[in-house]
Amino acid sequence: MTRTNLYLKIILFFLIIFIPFSFSDYRDNITPEKITSDLRFYEINTCSISLSEFLIHNPNVIYQDHYKIRYNNYSSLRCFGQITGVDQIDHTFYISIGTNTFVNIFLQSIFWLFLITLIPVDKFKNLKISNYISILLTSLLICLLIYSEQRFYNNVFFELDFLNKRSLLHIFVYISTINFFSFHIINSRSKELINFLPFLYIFMGVYSGMNIYFLSLFLCLIGINKVINDRKIRKTFNILNLLIIFWSYNASGLFYYLKPDKIRGLSHGDYNFLSVLTWSYFSIFCLIGIYYFISDRKSNLNFKVLTRNFLFASVAIMSIGYLSSSMPFINFMSYYYFGLTKYGTDNQNLFGVDIWGTTEAWRGLFPSAESIGEFFALGLLVIFLYKKEKLEKIEYLLIPVSILGLLLSNNKASFVLLIFCIVLKLNFEKNFKTQTKILVFIPVIFLLLYFIRIENLFYSLDFSAYKFIGMGQSYSLDSNISSSIQYLSDLSNKNFIIRFLIVAFGLVAFLINRSELWGIFFARYNPTVSEFFFGSGPFILSNHYGEIDIFNKRVFTGTELGFLLPHSSLLLIQLFFGLTGVIILTVYVVNSLKKIKSVNYDLYLIGIFISINLIKSDSLLYLPSLLLYGMFFVLINNKEHINLKK
Repeated sequence: MTRTNLYLKIILFFLIIFIPFSFSDYRDNITPEKITSDLRFYEINTCSISLSEFLIHNPNVIYQDHYKIRYNNYSSLRCFGQITGVDQIDHTFYISIGTNTFVNIFLQSIFWLFLITLIPVDKFKNLKISNYISILLTSLLICLLIYSEQRFYNNVFFELDFLNKRSLLHIFVYISTINFFSFHIINSRSKELINFLPFLYIFMGVYSGMNIYFLSLFLCLIGINKVINDRKIRKTFNILNLLIIFWSYNASGLFYYLKPDKIRGLSHGDYNFLSVLTWSYFSIFCLIGIYYFISDRKSNLNFKVLTRNFLFASVAIMSIGYLSSSMPFINFMSYYYFGLTKYGTDNQNLFGVDIWGTTEAWRGLFPSAESIGEFFALGLLVIFLYKKEKLEKIEYLLIPVSILGLLLSNNKASFVLLIFCIVLKLNFEKNFKTQTKILVFIPVIFLLLYFIRIENLFYSLDFSAYKFIGMGQSYSLDSNISSSIQYLSDLSNKNFIIRFLIVAFGLVAFLINRSELWGIFFARYNPTVSEFFFGSGPFILSNHYGEIDIFNKRVFTGTELGFLLPHSSLLLIQLFFGLTGVIILTVYVVNSLKKIKSVNYDLYLIGIFISINLIKSDSLLYLPSLLLYGMFFVLINNKEHINLKK
């Protein structure tokens, strides 16, 4: 890239960011006033002042944290980027900025595609007929998703009448155009994209006002294309068709609804036949797309580039995250242009504690402190395994930032696992003698005991193992008890193997502080026999949260329960794919790790780290984690076992 082209791209970059929020009629006589408790001026003059014009007259809004700039996706096209209202709650002012879902799709797509164009072109590829068919089918699926999730999309697409076929045709043409350009631009650079996956933890790419990731369109397109062109995949897909019909049939006549909240993009809102049918096909095609996107490009993975990108992404998450927490303007712009599912944290105290003296987890830009902690720890592990003797000066300077991010996330499990994997690697390389092994592993064991808290080991087995059941009973309402709590409440008649598995599960939950969260999960989990074995569909949570009512306050604190996830990807797999899915996934992971251990010990350790973390986190509900973890497991199952130490 020449210097002139670089300067032009930088100028274009800033124009894309600022111009949409600068449109206004500057010839009128309306001049923004300073914000005070008297907000009548902004109640009268809505959609008359652009965000840029407003900030010029109120520069303190950019950096003073008692202002909050928030989007308003229910605005007309005319109001895009302009002030639609200002409210005061206590001492905090909330400035509402008009945005519009149609404009969001166009503007955010341009921004993300522009970032991708910064990656050098590998090779421009001519589109085949199957590519065009895949583009059209992906667009059709998106239209059906929007139509089937009307409770979510009716407000954000208020200009459209979903009963009018012409409205859906407009969306189809719109999405098809974006799919065409996205596929062309991404596919021409796709070989190198695998090395840039860590940056997805910054640029999550969820459309504002929608329940879809930008990259999901591309991944779905790849999945459909593979099914069209590969006969073996089509044969396997016939089995998936039966599952999808089963999940959809179970949703017939039911209309549960879940507001996706921070898991927008990989969670389903409406629960009915058409919605489950469409979402299941979309999700399955995306999962197929993820596998083949990574599998077809694994030979292009360069760990030298990947480790550096881990560090750069970590620094960006920390620095932009902190600026976002203290500067309302950056908080708003990062949410919009990075496609975040949740506004970045406004917690400026990096080492804060709550009223009970517990360290508060700091998440930066990412919606989950636990998942971002896993990211920092995984990055540090990859750096240790592949570059510990080849680090450059800049990388030595950046590593402390990743360590700080891990500590601030308060993800104790990831921290202990990181240390444990490092010790295992040293033992593998040095082949320690027995005495040395004891001296090396004792500190790790003490660290684990410190985080578990030694006093927790002295409770009776009955108390520890069955606490999650007691918590589930505490959150259950007598008038509406889930089938799983009914089953778990009567273990005396169960055989030894079932009792042993439940005791082991409950003991793990107690030791890793998941008894309450997993108890809440079972208080809601109300499967039929068939759903227990085959699940209710991929990334579908609406029936789980809508079918059973539970006590809506925390048992110990009396605070509102809110939207709590189960904090276990294993439980999510049980919910989505049933016991059959859990068994298949467990066998797959165990066999994969067993095979890779003697071939590539580094990948074995990464697989161990990811697998254990997923038992106690919801990371699979975020596309960045799904793609990154998927990449490593595709590498682990690489039959050629190529040497990745480039």
